[in-house]
Amino acid sequence: MTLPLRLFLAALCSLLLTAPLFADPISASSATPALTNSAAALLHDFFAEPDPAARAALAAKFAPLAPKSWDELRAMLHRAATFPDLKPGVQTFQTKPDGVVPAINYTLRVPPNYKSAAGQPWPLIVACHGLGGSGEQFVGFVENLLGPDVDNFLVACPDSPDNGEFHPNRITADYPRAVLEDARHRANVDSNRAILMGFSKGGYTTWNSVLFSPGDWAGAVPMAAFPLNQAQNSGITIYLPNVLDLALQVHWGEKDILEGQTRGTFTADREVVAEMKKLGAKKFEGLEYPGQGHAFEPKADKIRAFVAAARRQPFPDQGHLIFHELWQGRAWAVRALAAAHADFDFSKQVVVNISSKEEFPQAVRNYYLKAAFDLQVRLRPADNSLVVLAKDLKELEIELPADKLDWTRPVQVLVNTKPIFTGRHAVDYAQLLETSRRTYDLDRLVAARLHWSAGQ
Repeated sequence: MTLPLRLFLAALCSLLLTAPLFADPISASSATPALTNSAAALLHDFFAEPDPAARAALAAKFAPLAPKSWDELRAMLHRAATFPDLKPGVQTFQTKPDGVVPAINYTLRVPPNYKSAAGQPWPLIVACHGLGGSGEQFVGFVENLLGPDVDNFLVACPDSPDNGEFHPNRITADYPRAVLEDARHRANVDSNRAILMGFSKGGYTTWNSVLFSPGDWAGAVPMAAFPLNQAQNSGITIYLPNVLDLALQVHWGEKDILEGQTRGTFTADREVVAEMKKLGAKKFEGLEYPGQGHAFEPKADKIRAFVAAARRQPFPDQGHLIFHELWQGRAWAVRALAAAHADFDFSKQVVVNISSKEEFPQAVRNYYLKAAFDLQVRLRPADNSLVVLAKDLKELEIELPADKLDWTRPVQVLVNTKPIFTGRHAVDYAQLLETSRRTYDLDRLVAARLHWSAGQ
């Protein structure tokens, strides 16, 4: 085994490295009740234990008793995690401030059949209101949109952190994620069925969030909006490769344009449709409403079918992330920690050489692409490997997916064509369980973490 980098391994890793590896998945019924009950008790104690050293000891005891089915492990995590006793109805909560993102007030609608202690994970809809609205008011919009189906979901409607028009920045990209993470700690959320939607200002927020955190969501429904970001006209399509693995259903009115303008929401969304077709998107649907403007009435049946069917792949087989600011570098299995140059400064004037006005849009697009950071991630089951291509990045954190690699065989991880890890490795249950406890994303199983620096 070659190991030219340090692994982020938790305490007692020497014990975990000797723990049995996962074999082929087996049915839950093949595990003995005694072992299942013992493992479940250890998990319950792990979530309740405040001391990290004590949790590491519990993880070491859990490792040899872990179920051989990843789906059974997910179900066991959902049963073991502790949640407040939420009552059905509408309640208001607040997230904790996180970096540049302030505390966000949000209204949570808990369906009649929800039971905190039942262990059943629930799909969640995070829905963002338009200009001048509020989260509390937008709950009614979602109720009308979904009809009786609304009782199949937890619904979280945040208040926008500002009262003005939409501005693309880190706050508008990250506050829906803050609500998602807070809701996961309060309710038993199926993170593989967390959906983001919004209308008008909330639709722009939806686009801004999923473009730079596509791995957090099962699907997105932006309405009366388009991908508005700092790259302006080029930004309408330049970042769309980021969401090719995300289920997207986009709604807009045929006449959604301001008086006197030649470009509006409908022209931008038509550009999105053309680009997604060019990219070969298989999970994208664009719905234009003939004769209607900005205040169209969305097709409820389409949205109901979409939210019922949308599912997340926590670690897709391949993904491509284009971004211009380091904080946006959150690919599915990779996080950018340091870059080879500073973030792109969108306030500076773009200068390009062209021979005709017609060349200008493509020249600006090429300029932005050349200046962008770029992450490409591919899982290759045939040779049990994870391959990362990183442009203009010099430090990465790489997560190894528990259920996408065969831990009975040697694992290989490559960055920019060079192997950074080759060999056998046991599932690091301390890492897996600590990640689950910290994020309460109980459906995304991280078997180990690697740290890569350019030049290692």
